[in-house]
Amino acid sequence: MKKQFYFLYFMMAVLVTACNTEQLPGVSPYSSEKQLIELSFLKVNNPSLDKDYSATIEGQNVNIAMPKGINLSSMIPSFKISDKATLKIGDVELISDKTPIDLTKSIAFTVLAQNYKLTQKYFPSVISIGITPNENINATTSYQNYVNNNLYVDLSYAIPTTIFKTGYTKESYVARAYADFDKDGDMDIIAAAANPYGNSGVDVEYFKNNTFQFDKDQSVFTGGAPKMLNAKKIIVADLNKDGWLDVVIAGTGFDKSPFSGETIKILMNRNGKFETKDLGLKPEYYGSVTAGDIDNDGDIDLFVTTNQSTSKFMLNDGNGNFTYASDIYPNSFYNQRYFVSELYDINGDGYLDLVNAGNEQLGAKSMVLLGNASGNYITDRMANLPKVEGFGVVLDIDFIDYNKDGKIDLLLTRTGDGGGSQPYYKGYYLQLLQNNGNSFEDVSKTALSGNSDASANYINWVRVQDVDNDGDLDITTDDKSYGLEWINNNGLFNKK
Repeated sequence: MKKQFYFLYFMMAVLVTACNTEQLPGVSPYSSEKQLIELSFLKVNNPSLDKDYSATIEGQNVNIAMPKGINLSSMIPSFKISDKATLKIGDVELISDKTPIDLTKSIAFTVLAQNYKLTQKYFPSVISIGITPNENINATTSYQNYVNNNLYVDLSYAIPTTIFKTGYTKESYVARAYADFDKDGDMDIIAAAANPYGNSGVDVEYFKNNTFQFDKDQSVFTGGAPKMLNAKKIIVADLNKDGWLDVVIAGTGFDKSPFSGETIKILMNRNGKFETKDLGLKPEYYGSVTAGDIDNDGDIDLFVTTNQSTSKFMLNDGNGNFTYASDIYPNSFYNQRYFVSELYDINGDGYLDLVNAGNEQLGAKSMVLLGNASGNYITDRMANLPKVEGFGVVLDIDFIDYNKDGKIDLLLTRTGDGGGSQPYYKGYYLQLLQNNGNSFEDVSKTALSGNSDASANYINWVRVQDVDNDGDLDITTDDKSYGLEWINNNGLFNKK
């Protein structure tokens, strides 16, 4: 009897449940919601971005802010839509955080409700923000001035009359630059000798080109020649847009403890005469300086390396006055041993990239920081460069499309790091790095014969130029007295 009762009770419960879930006549059991709620592009899914970007949805209009210069042909969106709805472009279903879309084309989002009957269209439009790319941005760089002002002579002949009675030596005159400073049609020289363990700085020197006889002329310095204790690099750029090439000199100061450093000097060229001023930074160990239009605003900015704090970008007001911009360079590189740097648009996107190198043995990884529309350099857009065992000190950075594939390759000049069998600052190693898009491959051993000499003197500066006049770029030193040339033969460089 009890079994019959329980069976009847169970059957009644089933009927009640069935009655409660029964749909009203004509009403679908599937949702009709069809809304695009959120849309964004996260940098974790899109490495070309400097940060996350969220769209603004107003009715059917979707406004997507994107940095100028970013490749929009394969962007991965993150989105939120109505529960159990589907987002499509045409017949293609989109999966959030997975499916790439092409924002260079005119597209429409369709949100398909769960009932497959109702849809809602959304029309995206891209709003470009940030810095406008400049396809001629390399013309603003101090490196391009170095390439253009290609005085290739024996410097022991060119500047024999120096502050040192022994005359010019490669070790004492590391910092030098060439340009037609007086606009008389030939290349002059500005050089700064080093007195790294002395008690006082020595005069920067000007050597005027008189039909390839270089005469020392200190009268070009208004108020007397500037003094540097241990100058490391001189660059040339028109800092105030007056048509005259100015000069910036970086130095490290006293080269032993307590490493008191020195200030960076700017020599403003006023119709062939130089007025000296400090850059405005406190004295530090400044190993290098490079220049280019960082923010694409039409004037030349500076980047200086120091291993006593964080290397610094200095923005130009257009008149040759500079302000430290602390948010451009990653502060994670504090106190790194970076001694050399160059600005150049390597990937051709209209923004200057920064190549930084120094003493890898002491932790300064050689790297490329890619520029972008934000104007900031971030570690998410960084390519590390291959090391060379024993030659962990980078002295110079150059650029060359060695295989003519349209990509800018890198040429690093290295010397011994003292970490193993190779003595500190002994020998040279030229490292040719092929640009593969997102990485750099070391092709030195296959493309550059005779690229190293462990027992030779180190090389201060390398120059990429056509020395045999056959229309392609060869590799030399900037001082002809080294007697080193690597001649280009269809992308293979042979030591002469």
